[in-house]
Order: sequence, then structure tokens, then C-alpha cells
Amino acid sequence: MKVTFYGVRGSIPTPGPDTARYGGNTPCVVLESDAGQKLILDAGTGLRLASNEFENYNDTIHLLLSHHHWDHVQGFPFFAPIFNKGTNLTIYPGNTTLNHDTAILDQMSKSYFPVKFHQLPSTITIKKTNFSVDDGIEIGDFIIQAMDMNHPDGGSAYRILCDNQILVYATDNELVAPVSHNVHSIMQWTEFCKNADLLIHDAQYLDNEMTQKFGWGHSSVSETLNLAHNANVKMLSLFSHDPSRSDEQIDDLTAKILKTNPSFSFFFAKEGQSLTLRG
Repeated sequence: MKVTFYGVRGSIPTPGPDTARYGGNTPCVVLESDAGQKLILDAGTGLRLASNEFENYNDTIHLLLSHHHWDHVQGFPFFAPIFNKGTNLTIYPGNTTLNHDTAILDQMSKSYFPVKFHQLPSTITIKKTNFSVDDGIEIGDFIIQAMDMNHPDGGSAYRILCDNQILVYATDNELVAPVSHNVHSIMQWTEFCKNADLLIHDAQYLDNEMTQKFGWGHSSVSETLNLAHNANVKMLSLFSHDPSRSDEQIDDLTAKILKTNPSFSFFFAKEGQSLTLRG
């Protein structure tokens, strides 16, 4: 299974010289099975960059959204395949508390965008994200389970099995959250991520930032490292970098983590980065 990161930044696109190496586009990851089937995770501004992957793709395109906050849907109006008549796209909107399943389409309405959703020539289907840890679904080569995230307005994390490899995608997830959105405990997250070949998890903040930002729906770098260790994951991708986090700061964090000799391999996700998971 091939994994490509097209957007790794949290909250808002952050272009500029200080973020050029790790990237400033908001979340979008594309998975590709050994047989060539593809699955998109989130539709941040990185989705525009992912358009080229689907230029000659004839299968139905499947898009899993974690939730509808703007940084996870704002790339959708710039996804080139939706302007092609032959495109079939199925969107799973995530299990949010507001049940606004058409949010990703509604941004192409009224005065928000010059091309309206109803003018698109492609065929777009919205399917409820009504599957769970106990009742997953199959999308081609991908077997997918979902678990509700600890995040304001809710959302879904995904555990995906493909080509005998397990990938967990849990962005915008506050591992130690206030009661208002603490739907799953650390123990439950540890079980959900258990033995993953690759865990892609929110690591937006540092410990000294958490007091001020408690309840914002994100985890710290150290919390995510502890989760990876306790869940016995093989590889961790620290994801959803804070807009204020520079390339140099991420390099410094990498060096500090390496000194702790973690039990798993890790990296801070970079825009444009690809890796292949093999058994």
C-alpha cells in the first residue's frame, strides 16, 4: 500500500519560507493499493495537488472525511476531477455531531464560490459514515473501521486494512479531552491503534501549549508518542502541524525525539512525501 501526503498542516494553509520543507497545505492523504485502487483521506488544500493522481483514473473515487471543519474540506472546489463529466465520486462525510453531511458541497453555493455545486458535471454521492469499529465496510481493496474522534463537533478516525497492512488515520483528535467531546478514552484509542503498521495522528501542540489550548480538539507531540508506544505501532507519522510551527522547529523536535530512542520509527509528515507499506 502506497501512502502519499499532499497536505499535512492543521487549521489554516501556511505558505512561506518558514514552512517550505514540511509544507503549508491542509490535510489530504492518498492511499493506493498494490492493485492500483485509491482512497482519499480528507479534502484540505492538499486535495488540489492530488488531482493529478486521478487524471486517468477510471474507477469510482472514494473520499473519507474526518470531519467538516474548513481545513479538511476547503480543497474540494479545486479538485479537478469534479469538473469532469465521467467522474464518479463517493464521499463519506465522517460522523459529526451536527449531522451536516453536505457541508463539503455547501461551500460551493450562494456567494461562497463562483461555480455552484449543482453546476458540476460529475456524479457525486454522499454516503453516511455509519460504520464503526465493530461493523466496518469494504471499499475495493480497503477494509475500513471508524471510531468517533475527541474533537468539537465530532468526526471520525479510520483504521484501514489493505494489502495485509494496517494504517490508522486520526487527525484532529484530543487524546486527553474535556467532557464536552471526550467520547473515547486513552485506553480505547490504544486499542484502536494497536499494532498499526502506520499511525497518522494529530500532534499539533507542545506540552507547554496545552494549558491554553485544552479543549481545542488536538493532541500534543508527547501524547501522540506515548500512544504509539503503548499501541505497539511500527511507524508513527506526526501530523496536523500547527500553523506557527516552522521547519526549523520541527527539525529540533525530531532531534529531541531521536534522543529518547523510541520503540517505533517515526517522522513528521512532509507535503509530497510518499512511502510504501509492505509486510
